[in-house]
This record gives sequence, C-alpha cells and structure tokens, in this order.
Amino acid sequence: MEVTTASELSELTSDASAPPAELAVEGTVRAPSEEQEKRNPLKKRKITKGKVIVAIFIILMLIYPLFRFAIMWGYINIKALYVSFTRYDLLTDSNIFAGFLQYKLLFRRLASDEYTKHTLITSALYFVVTCGISLPLSVIFSYFLFKKVPAAGVYRVIFYLPSILPVAVLALTFRYSFGSEGYVDQLLHSLGFQNLPLWWGDSTITPIMVFVYCIWAGLGLNIVLFSGAMSRVPKEILEYDQLEGVGMARELFQVMLPCIWPTFVTTFMLGMTSVLTVYLQPYFLMDSATTTPFNTCTISLYIFNNYATPAQAPYLAAFGLFCSAVFVPIVLGTRAFLNRFFRDVGY
Repeated sequence: MEVTTASELSELTSDASAPPAELAVEGTVRAPSEEQEKRNPLKKRKITKGKVIVAIFIILMLIYPLFRFAIMWGYINIKALYVSFTRYDLLTDSNIFAGFLQYKLLFRRLASDEYTKHTLITSALYFVVTCGISLPLSVIFSYFLFKKVPAAGVYRVIFYLPSILPVAVLALTFRYSFGSEGYVDQLLHSLGFQNLPLWWGDSTITPIMVFVYCIWAGLGLNIVLFSGAMSRVPKEILEYDQLEGVGMARELFQVMLPCIWPTFVTTFMLGMTSVLTVYLQPYFLMDSATTTPFNTCTISLYIFNNYATPAQAPYLAAFGLFCSAVFVPIVLGTRAFLNRFFRDVGY
C-alpha cells in the first residue's frame, strides 16, 4: 500500500486546480508582458510626450518669477553693493571707486546725526508694533471668528476690508477721518469731548497714529492666514476639548497655538521684515515724513525720499546694505529660536 506524502498531495492539488491548456478559450486577451510593454514604441512615445508637456508647463510658470527675482533682487543688490564702494564724479558723470568712504560717512552720521538715529529707532518700533501688538491681536481675533462668536460676520468685514483696499486709498481715508473736518472729531464733539488733540500735528500723538493705522491695516492678512491654519486643526481635538471642559483661553494657548505654530512663525518673520520695508504707510499719512519733525520716517522711506540725484546713491546704498547686514542675522536667529518650540506637535 503506497502512502502519499504531503508534498505530493500539494502538487496533485495544484495540478488539479489549474485548468489545462486545452481548455483555454479562444479569443481571450492576455495581459502583455513586461518585454512587450518595453518594445511598444507608441506607449513610450506617449510617456515621453507627457513628460515634455509637464516640463514645458513648469518652465513657463517659473520664467517670470525667476526673471523678476534675478532683476529685482539679484541685479539690484549686486549693483547696490558695487555702488556703495564708489562716489559720484560730477565731471565724468560716473561712479568711481572710493573704498569705504560711504561707510565712514554712515558711521559718522550714526554717531552724531539725530535724524538718522530717530529713523533707526522708529523703524525698530515697527517690530514691536507688528510682532508685539498686531500679531497677538490677529491670533485672538482669528480664534474668536473661528469659534463663531456673535456678530462674527460683521467683525470679519471690518478686519478684511483694509486688506482689500489699496494702501493709498486706505491711508488717505484714515488720515482725513482724523482731520479737523473728519467724522472722528465730529463724533467726539457730539459726545461731549472738548479740546481734542491735533492728530497729525503733535510730535507725540502723530507717530502713535501711524502705528495705530499699521495695526488696523495689518490685521486683515494675518487673520486670513491664521483662520486658514485653524480650520485645518482636526475636529477630534476640539471635540475632546469640549468633553474635558477646556476653556477658550486654555484651548487657544495650549491647543490651538501649538497646532498653528508653523504659520505663526512664518507670520512673525514677515512682521519682522517690516523694520526694513515699511515706507508707504508713513509716506501717505504724512505726505513726506522727511520734512516733518514727528519722527515718522523709516529706513525705506529715508532712502526713498533722500534719493534726488545720482550723487546720493552711494551713501544710500551703503545705508541700506548696512541695515540689511545687521538685521538679516537677527531674523534668521529668531526663526531658528522659534522653530525649537512645539516640535512634537504634528497633525
């Protein structure tokens, strides 16, 4: 009596389950093998054509931003670096190499010129206003809008409106609203307030008014960014907070803020750049901030208003490069410091 082993039994079973070759139905389409797919020239041509189309699309989309970056950042900064080491020669109408002459003049003015000192101090105050006041208010208001507090739609319009209107229109509207014939003074007079201050003619109040305008005008964009970040927070986290009875203040600072921390850091960095980039706001509010004694001039506005002839270009180039060289490491160091927090939070 023959005994069938387990291996032989499995072979018999597999052979019995596989259909014989003679039972194959004629006309059935078999999947092409890998060799047949590789030999198919039509399919290879389609893949190559698709990749070429994608590559052309990417190149066309990158031409303008790369060209703009090369001209507006690369060429201008390289040109400014060269010009800062020159001086303008009136006889030849050209810039000739002068070494560190402009930088010596810059350090001399930083040590003795009060107007230059006030310009740097005013520009540094924009960091406090933007990152210390406007940014926290944006986070708080975004959270209230996210929680759909009463009259959230009205607040949304009030906050978003400044980011829709052009800077010139918004600044002039704000200025004339607080003018002698503006509706703010008329409203305060109707409420019984007398001896109102001169909003745009006082060395103390005028800079504060410029900062108030920057806070109000900057809320819209920040709220858009933070609202989008808060809407991506998983609903399970918020439902768990409700079950645990977490209050709004604790949820905002211990739950929501860590979840939106990358957006917060990015917005913080953009706020820091206002030290070097703000100039339209004080320019439109004060007409020409360099002719007023109200300490509203910024670094960018100082360069913008003082460039009248090519002879001033070397000094202004040195002034701008010096401010950038000092401030850029501060921005990068701050970014590295902020990125150290909430690394374990991810969703």
